[in-house]
Amino acid sequence: MKFLQPCNALLACSLLSVSCDRLDEREPITESRELSSYARKPNVDIDSATRFYDQAEPEEDPNAPREHPLVWKSPEGWTEKPTSQMRLIDFTFGPNGEGECYLSALPGPAGGLAANINRWRGQIGAAPLSDEEIEKLPRKNFLGGPAHFVSVDGDFKGMGDAADAKKDYRLYGLIHQAAELTLFIKMTGPKALVEQNTAAFEAFCASVDFRKRSQEAPQQ
Repeated sequence: MKFLQPCNALLACSLLSVSCDRLDEREPITESRELSSYARKPNVDIDSATRFYDQAEPEEDPNAPREHPLVWKSPEGWTEKPTSQMRLIDFTFGPNGEGECYLSALPGPAGGLAANINRWRGQIGAAPLSDEEIEKLPRKNFLGGPAHFVSVDGDFKGMGDAADAKKDYRLYGLIHQAAELTLFIKMTGPKALVEQNTAAFEAFCASVDFRKRSQEAPQQ
């Protein structure tokens, strides 16, 4: 740092010297050219305030509602909750809302297929699977491609402690790895309740699509 300070000072003095020398350099403008028909015409008769401020592009309203990137059909009897940064689609179901199903997305491989499947299994007290066992998991069609499907029963602790685990739960999980992101659908709840909502889960997964693609698809 002690060496850099005199170097910076020397550089500043050199630039100042060059700038001062150029003050005496004057060259008259002798050439002109026609303005392109594609260029914006200058406003020569407006004041500075209008020139620099009123002509600026309007800023986007941060409070304006934004269109969701996905479209889907909400299963009958499910309650849709407000979205969040982690949950792009979020539902509860059951008499007391004890079941939940949500879709989330992470950029890239999101840690890898095996790590995410075994993380889910660990949340419900199940042993991790090997790569060979994961390869044998069933696939479901999702967003036009195969997605790994997970179904596991146990005591669900989620991100909490095993002592607070909810007994006799079932977890459904769907993981779809695309080129730039990984999509997850996770459904948990009491085993009997999840069994009753299996068809609703499958219908919801089948209905999810990217909004832009669904708008471009030909109408049937």
